[in-house]
Amino acid sequence: MQSFHASKLRFTSLFEFLKRKVRNCRRMADSQKRSNELISMSQIRPYLKLLQKNWWLIVVLSATGYAAGRIITHRQLDIYAASAEILLDQGGEALDYQKRLTNQTRFFNYNNSEAKDQQRILRSYDLVGRVVERMAVPIDYFLVGRLKTSHVSHFGAVQLEASPDLFNPLYLGAPIDLFIESENEFRLRFTLSTGEIKEIVHPFGVPMEGPELALTVRHADKNIVDFSGVEGPQINLDALEQARKQHFQFRVYSKDQRIAQFRSALQVENIEGTNILALYSSNTLSGRAKKFLDILSEEYIEYTKESRLKSSLKTEKFINLQLDELVTIMDSLEMQVDGFKERNEILDLSREQTEFFEALVQLETQERELEFRLEALSSLRNYLGSGLEDNSLPPTSYLIEEDPLLIEQVSQLFEMRNKRASALLDVTEDSYQIRRLDSAISNARFTITKYIEDTREVIGDQRSNVRGQITSLEDRLSGIPATQRDIVVMERKLQVNEKLYVFLLEARAQNVITRASITPQASIIEIARANGIIGPNKSRTIRNYFIFGAIIAFAVAFLRMLLFNRLESTHELREITQLPVVAGLPHYAEIEEHPLAILADSRAQITEAFRSLRTNLQYLLAQEGANTILVSSLHPGEGKSFVSSNLATVLAKTGKKVVLVDFDLHKPKVHKNFKLSNQIGLSTHLIGRCEVEEMKQTGPVDTLTVITAGPVPPNASELVMNDRLDPFLQTLRTDYDFVILDTPPMLLITDALLLMSKVDTGLLVTNTQKATKRGVEHLEDLLNQNNLSHASLVVNNIQSSRVRMYYAKYAYKYGYGYGYGYAYGGYGGAKYGDEPETQG
Repeated sequence: MQSFHASKLRFTSLFEFLKRKVRNCRRMADSQKRSNELISMSQIRPYLKLLQKNWWLIVVLSATGYAAGRIITHRQLDIYAASAEILLDQGGEALDYQKRLTNQTRFFNYNNSEAKDQQRILRSYDLVGRVVERMAVPIDYFLVGRLKTSHVSHFGAVQLEASPDLFNPLYLGAPIDLFIESENEFRLRFTLSTGEIKEIVHPFGVPMEGPELALTVRHADKNIVDFSGVEGPQINLDALEQARKQHFQFRVYSKDQRIAQFRSALQVENIEGTNILALYSSNTLSGRAKKFLDILSEEYIEYTKESRLKSSLKTEKFINLQLDELVTIMDSLEMQVDGFKERNEILDLSREQTEFFEALVQLETQERELEFRLEALSSLRNYLGSGLEDNSLPPTSYLIEEDPLLIEQVSQLFEMRNKRASALLDVTEDSYQIRRLDSAISNARFTITKYIEDTREVIGDQRSNVRGQITSLEDRLSGIPATQRDIVVMERKLQVNEKLYVFLLEARAQNVITRASITPQASIIEIARANGIIGPNKSRTIRNYFIFGAIIAFAVAFLRMLLFNRLESTHELREITQLPVVAGLPHYAEIEEHPLAILADSRAQITEAFRSLRTNLQYLLAQEGANTILVSSLHPGEGKSFVSSNLATVLAKTGKKVVLVDFDLHKPKVHKNFKLSNQIGLSTHLIGRCEVEEMKQTGPVDTLTVITAGPVPPNASELVMNDRLDPFLQTLRTDYDFVILDTPPMLLITDALLLMSKVDTGLLVTNTQKATKRGVEHLEDLLNQNNLSHASLVVNNIQSSRVRMYYAKYAYKYGYGYGYGYAYGGYGGAKYGDEPETQG
């Protein structure tokens, strides 16, 4: 007998080994097949499940985002755009000396780099500031509706006059609400710096002076208050009532704020390959952007003439000063000559003396020209001593035209100063670029100053030489009597000053003529024109809000999937575990009222699912003598007692002798399912107070025996390890065809793990409301740690779709059924009663 049992054990072990090998080979084959597929259903199923479970959330949040986008875009102010084009380098007339300088610096011949400088000038603070001063728009006006606010050019009912300089800076640019209270008073509402809302009631026409605001509000609509009547102001009550219902709002801006607004909205682009600058501007008030570009174009064109006009005026001022001085000298000499002629006789000079006299006049004229050159060089030296920010042209350069080297050096200095002025539009005084230019300008100034001093020294030597020749000629003319000689000297000086006077008159006339012909170095080739509404892009905003809502929905859905994802079908369970899944049980709503679903409705889905489980047990208990089944779960409330009770019943209905033992000594429930007494049971047998036959109770099927748990003991886990356990189980194996043990959950109590080693197979129940990937992995770890490999999974409480419900009814009608996993319908039209079913 012992050798027979030993052989049986060896055979059993061999059978288990072969079964595991076959199972592993099948899994490897399935895994290889899935890996060969480009996209398998197992990869798509989680996303389909995410959509199925969270479609309502995606729809709601996407619709919410769309609605929010519609509301926001409806409340947004429309943005109006305008554009203009300016052509650079029109070759306007310049003064002669300016042409010489500009030919060196090419300041008005715009290349790519200089076009960028002009772009910076157009966006410069000073130029935009001049435009803001001409526009004079310190106030923005708004009409506030229930859903939309409109930007208007003015209020029809009231007129506002504000003094931004007297405003508290904290309230510049802040919205201020205005309401008409009566024909005499209005109300202002604004938010203080502390966050508190302040309201002020003030009479019309009376200036408001601080501490927060500085403005005056007057009636503007004659339909409300007409002041032209002889009898005094006439009030239209209907029009006043309409104005009182209106919600006015305005904002007062300082000059700096306006400049910042227009500069931020201004774009200047150089059209590639041309000298054309394209100007673009935008504003929330219709027509304002066009007006801004019109004035900006005009101011920029005037700016291109200013430097040359300023230099021309400086030159004319210098000439006028010299002419005034010459006129004074000439008047004095003429008076002296006339006086001498009246008092003395006129002297006739010899031919030789006449030649000496003419040579003396030429030398003195040359001396005076050298003196003017020295004065021009002194003026140029003073120009070089001006600040680095002064980039105007030298005022007296026309006097040094015979010195091309000096002109070239001054031109280079002029170019560096222009570069510095342009760079300051983008960088500060402390930047490396400015410091480098300052160093180059300083070196150029030093070089030119040294050259001027050397030139002055040379001219001084020439002047001394001329003065020596003049002295020699005067000695030769010394033989003339003193009275006559004085007359000759005075006439000679008069002639010298007359020639110089004529020279200066010609220079002034040329300067005036040339200045009159000065034209701007840019022209408007396309006046500012409105481009209509360019923003906001409402369709894009709505689309973005819709996408943002959808993204939030998917993020929440994905988070729900990560944190609360449940395994809801046998397919999902098979994809994450190596344990075999032998059955899937559909949702059974009447589990509390009718826990024995087999007996409640023999044609229900749940009944057919238990029949499928019964069929699959044949493969799990294929070896000879294997008849002991353990039913447990990972968590409480997953339906293990429901499964064990119905499994025992469906096995008994085949005519087999089945015994169901409630091993859950902590929280027994089997006796409640069968409505049996629990006075005595397994706990009383294990402590030796009753025998096996005494605690047996017959179930609803004659071949079903139920052994309840008995009274709950204080040491339930220790009682399971009682010496009476093994003989008890051996007796049941011998007397019954199937032995089913209902055990406590594995996560809380180790009883099931202990009993698992004493049974032929284990059915571990997972509920779709509690089963998670992490829980199944934990279950596998428990089994591996205890070397338990004969466990299988049963999925309970699977929610059936409407389609499956439809096909289930279709299957019931025609009597179709399926033997694995989900199973629907009964067998033909037969009804199950007390007659035993045959085991297929």
